[in-house]
Parts: sequence; C-alpha cells; structure tokens
Amino acid sequence: MTDLNPDGPHSPERTAEAGQLFDDCSRLLVYATMGDKGGLEYPGDAYRLIADIYSATGRLPQACEQVGRFLEAQAARGAAYDARGRDPGAQAALAAAHLAEAASAAHALTTALQAAQTAIGGLGIREDVDDE
Repeated sequence: MTDLNPDGPHSPERTAEAGQLFDDCSRLLVYATMGDKGGLEYPGDAYRLIADIYSATGRLPQACEQVGRFLEAQAARGAAYDARGRDPGAQAALAAAHLAEAASAAHALTTALQAAQTAIGGLGIREDVDDE
C-alpha cells in the first residue's frame, strides 16, 4: 500500500491491507524501542513517538465503534448467517459490545499516553556528561 490517502479509494482489500500495515508498524515499534536497537536516542525521540502513538490511538475509538455499527447493520439486513448455527444478530451485537469496550480502552490508553508525554516534556540529555 503506497497511497495512504484517508479519503480513499476504499475497498475491503485496502482496508485489510491497512490493518496489516497497522500490525506491522506496531511490531516495528516493539523492536525499534528495545534497549539496544538504536530506535531511540534522546528523550525528545520518545516524546515525538508517544505523540504519534497517541494520535493513532485517539482514532481507534471511532474505528471500533464504526466497525460495530457496520456489523449490526449487516446482521439487520436479514441475509447474515452464522456458520456455527448461532443467531447472527446476537453475535453482531456481542461483537459491537466488545468493540465498544475496546473503544473505551483505547480512549484510556490515549489519555495515559498523553500524560506520559506531558511528564517528559522538559526532559533532555546533557551532552557534556561522560557516560560511565
């Protein structure tokens, strides 16, 4: 996926590709922020990274809620089925409820990330101090 224009074009394939990209980016960040990997050098690097992460997590509640509404609308159309024999409407409602919980957790995560960034807002490193 080279074009990340949020206005589209949109398709199920591009949406799935964006989800995979989100997963890949989170994995890259896990490795890049390991102590000896060199992905962070100064507190300012962490400050910026935290800002970018909370910008992303700040959008997750809306995405979760929209997916939940989509699933409920699909079930309400009357053509949905569940391969396990369960009520598709009930399964969609259950998924929407879990997605609402995820939206709430993402909001709490965003708030905690913003607080972490605020906490390190003045942090720096003196270049004239020898590492021992």
